[in-house]
Amino acid sequence: MVERVDSFRYLGVHISQDLSWSCHTTSLAKKARQRLYHLRCLRDFRLPSKVLRNFYTCTIESILTGNITVWFGNSTKQDRQALQRVVRSAERITHTELPDLQTIKSASGARPRPGGLK
Repeated sequence: MVERVDSFRYLGVHISQDLSWSCHTTSLAKKARQRLYHLRCLRDFRLPSKVLRNFYTCTIESILTGNITVWFGNSTKQDRQALQRVVRSAERITHTELPDLQTIKSASGARPRPGGLK
């Protein structure tokens, strides 16, 4: 017998019964906001902006962009805004301009192979 559930996690992606991405983006935003605390602590140690940005890229951005090609296209505007708020908070903490999620998603798209398909 197979148990029916509202959502489940598979390979790090939350998949809901109605195939919306709200559950997934909510968990991403929560996890990323928790990492903002560590970024603030590093800022309070007066580390250079370059180090803060590197920490952001390695910890927070990697959370926000995990499997982005799978879920970003079908996520709602509200879900995207919730994730973008995390990016803007990190910008205020690091005092640097950070790429938005749409830019990151566009950059991570499929790239043509040099010389075409063989």
